[in-house]
Amino acid sequence: MDIARHLTQPTEELLAGFRAVVVNGPRQSGKSTLVQQVQQGRGAVVTLDEPGAMEAALNDPVGFLDGQPKQVAIDEFQRGGNGLLLALKANLDRSDDRGQYLLAGSTRFLSTRTLSETLTGRVGLTELLPLSMGERIGVRETFIDGLFAAELPAAPATHLRRHDYAELIAQGGFPEMVLGPTTRRFRATWCESYLRTVTALANVEQAAEIRRPELVGQLLDQVAARSAGEIVVTDLSRELQASAGLVESYLDVLETLYLVRLLDGWTTSRTNRSKRRRVAHLVDTALAAHLVDQNGDDLAQTDSAWFGPLLESFVVGELVKHATWADRPLAIAQYRDRDQREVDVVVERGRQVAGIEVKATATPRPRDARHLAYLRDRLGDRFTLGVVLHTGNQRVVLGDRLVAAPVSTLWG
Repeated sequence: MDIARHLTQPTEELLAGFRAVVVNGPRQSGKSTLVQQVQQGRGAVVTLDEPGAMEAALNDPVGFLDGQPKQVAIDEFQRGGNGLLLALKANLDRSDDRGQYLLAGSTRFLSTRTLSETLTGRVGLTELLPLSMGERIGVRETFIDGLFAAELPAAPATHLRRHDYAELIAQGGFPEMVLGPTTRRFRATWCESYLRTVTALANVEQAAEIRRPELVGQLLDQVAARSAGEIVVTDLSRELQASAGLVESYLDVLETLYLVRLLDGWTTSRTNRSKRRRVAHLVDTALAAHLVDQNGDDLAQTDSAWFGPLLESFVVGELVKHATWADRPLAIAQYRDRDQREVDVVVERGRQVAGIEVKATATPRPRDARHLAYLRDRLGDRFTLGVVLHTGNQRVVLGDRLVAAPVSTLWG
């Protein structure tokens, strides 16, 4: 499989405009490969995964940076800590040359408020997530453009059914899982090893001080069991016998480690996004399926309680990936109100708003779009399109600016 990352060109464009560029993303998502591709003919690559380089960066960050060639790339930059960050700031302040550094990191440490305040205007930030479906099959997705043009792309010619989507969920998007064996043993072993590595205390402590290390894995299990569901901190607090404040802080840690994605509640006011009704998704569905002990065959069963929630997480994951290389900024959220109306995904671009519902059925009906219709009527001409994504193969008009389409339309 010839995998082409859609983020290569956007990263090169950012390097032409910023003094430094940071590529954040989960471990094993392909950041090192991306860095090597971008650096071809540009400059050297140094990784702080190498003990000698990390020791130099920690003990003498100024000397470490001063000893690097021009246009260097530094992988796993977060391992250098705040000392390396401050040395970087000093170097960037001495020169406004573009593309001085390409930095990559496996936590959101490099996207924290501290970095934003310290390096505002100097550093461009982007994310490399696990492979999108388009990256896997060699096409550039246009689904989001279609949302705002009110004209969706055609779904791929190959018709997918429930068992196909179940397999995609269980496989996830990490390159080693996509390219590796399809056996349950391999996938379970890979996921277990990945989670053990990412949640190891030495790695977690790069993101935050940890008082109860065992709670990180326990909380991740709880979030996986609530995939596509609302996160109620008081429930988690009671289940884990931990304070609400500690649960909140460890949810932040799971997000920083690129294990969990929490979608905020959408409102008409950009300054008043609701964090009270957050919905949980794991960043990769293979990890979510592993944590709830499901493989593709299990999910394909018609009575599977996990297929619907994990299908929604799969769709959210694809849309978030699309947003990382979009030409215009996007906000991705979800909508829930006190009258039990829910829209799985709300995508906002400027004044324009589109909504997406994800249904496990292969036979969508007008009723499936009723909450999208509510959002349409409330927003008027701001609302461009409402889409019910389903596991069948038909595209069906469900009303004014409302349509049902196969999930595979995402990579059309």
